[in-house]
Amino acid sequence: MSIRSARTQRSLLQEVTSKCSRLNIPIQVALELTYRCNLRCSHCYIDLAETDELSFDEWKEVLSQLKEAGSIYLLFTGGEIMVRNDFLDIAAYARRSGFFIGLLTNCTLLTPDISRAIAELRPFAIGTSLYGATASTHESVTRVPGSFQKALEGIRLLVAAGVMPTVQTIVMQTNVHELPQIEELVERLGARSDINIGMAPSKTGSDFPFQYAPGIEALLNCGWQPETPDPTGEQGPQLCKAGKANCSISPHGDVFPCILFPMKLGNLRESSFDSIWRLEPCAELRYLRSMRRSDLYACNGCELRAYCQRCTGSAYVESGRMDGPSSSACRQAQLRWQLTEVGEV
Repeated sequence: MSIRSARTQRSLLQEVTSKCSRLNIPIQVALELTYRCNLRCSHCYIDLAETDELSFDEWKEVLSQLKEAGSIYLLFTGGEIMVRNDFLDIAAYARRSGFFIGLLTNCTLLTPDISRAIAELRPFAIGTSLYGATASTHESVTRVPGSFQKALEGIRLLVAAGVMPTVQTIVMQTNVHELPQIEELVERLGARSDINIGMAPSKTGSDFPFQYAPGIEALLNCGWQPETPDPTGEQGPQLCKAGKANCSISPHGDVFPCILFPMKLGNLRESSFDSIWRLEPCAELRYLRSMRRSDLYACNGCELRAYCQRCTGSAYVESGRMDGPSSSACRQAQLRWQLTEVGEV
């Protein structure tokens, strides 16, 4: 695919998503199949357990309801999706039902057979994580010996099967000195690298993940810079599509505006998706859909708004208000400003 063709497709998707957002059509849905995981990552935002997971038959019914609601793109995530023995059954059923699917996995449980089965699903995206360019750095985060080599082998298996994963790296105190090496390693593996500083609070609202974030001095000296904001683009924090064109469903069947937005809208074992989303939306969801950029009272006059990547869900957790400030977004905007402005001096 040419760069021009890829840009055209992204532009078309953005246009369709914007229209769905105006009409409250949940075009993109994240399905959290499980909160269980075979790794124990120190900064993981999932700090709760859920053992009463939806069964395969229940997920089939959920998929049927999402198709009726107009959903097109499904992201399968966790936890680690592959700890469910029926993961491929659920994903294959979704594909046969006409959905485009994306996957998030740590890649450590991949086998040649699973990799080929995933390739046959033709996912529109597959993401994984790498927390270092060396085993010692990566495993200081995952806290599971051997997980580095297993992750690399999983990435190689996907590439060999014809799937190019995006390898995501959250910048942390432990890996900030290896960021250029991580990019080089990912390139050698034949995958895409995505490095960012966008940590989020946990699902229960705890801010413990931020204790692992690096300081500005370490970022300035590591040889890596985030993307510079486009001065010709729209300035300031944007309202996301959560609760309008996007939503998420937990392992237990709870519906949320998105994965990072812990405001429960309803449960699919108690109500239909159509009732929760369209027929009887709760007052909080109605307010979320009515919000405008002008409602972001703490953001509109901020001098760092061009560097801000505000998350409405994080703002809700951190300030108690959907239209309130996100303290983590403020810190990250400050870092981006220093990296792009001070770093060029």
